[in-house]
Amino acid sequence: MARMSKNLSAILMALCFVTSGCIGNEEVDIFYGEDISPSMPAEDFTLTDEEGNEFNFYDYEGDVVVVAFLFTRCPDVCPVVSANLAYVAQLLGDLYRTEVQILTVTVDPWTDNSSVLNNYSNARGLDWPHLTGELEVIEPVWRNFEVGLATYDSDLDGDGVADGFDTCANTTAGETVDNEGCSDSQKEPSQVQTMHHPLSYWVDHTTGTIIVDREMNQRVWWADNDWNAELVLEDIKLLLEE
Repeated sequence: MARMSKNLSAILMALCFVTSGCIGNEEVDIFYGEDISPSMPAEDFTLTDEEGNEFNFYDYEGDVVVVAFLFTRCPDVCPVVSANLAYVAQLLGDLYRTEVQILTVTVDPWTDNSSVLNNYSNARGLDWPHLTGELEVIEPVWRNFEVGLATYDSDLDGDGVADGFDTCANTTAGETVDNEGCSDSQKEPSQVQTMHHPLSYWVDHTTGTIIVDREMNQRVWWADNDWNAELVLEDIKLLLEE
């Protein structure tokens, strides 16, 4: 009888290892977005908003924070994500700006100064902080949120546009160029028709939106191409209920 009891205990123990919830270290998929498991601390930072004012991230401690990484020259995904964020803010109703905050951090600080971000947010009716800063200040923010980003801070042709964002890489130093590094003489019709943002692959594949809980831990990651406003809202509600 004792041997039978031991055998039954062994069987039940084995079942525990294949049944969710029986042991404490079983990973559980909680959110509709990608669970950040284990959660990662969101470090404090100070950047500059679209009004030119200092912004401190930990002023939002105690709220759920949606942090998007975008840039104003993005031709496709970024405007869609911005529109989705505005829709989420609308769906949140009174929770928005009382218990849930939204902010955008640029991944193109070479172009996206406060004035550019102000124009971008005003043109789209976006009322949350759009943040920028010097490379040495904003780069640690990218690292903390694991934004896959190669930084382009060289300017080999001396035209004032960082090489990674320079469509016309052979302009003359001091020549007047647009924000893609091209002078008037280089904007030939054929080039304009075929021109595509040189970093569209990088934007499409390595930036995203992170949802941070009330204790400033990164909990959910949404890829830019997988964005679903209604499901992002459900993830926010899950964090509010914790």
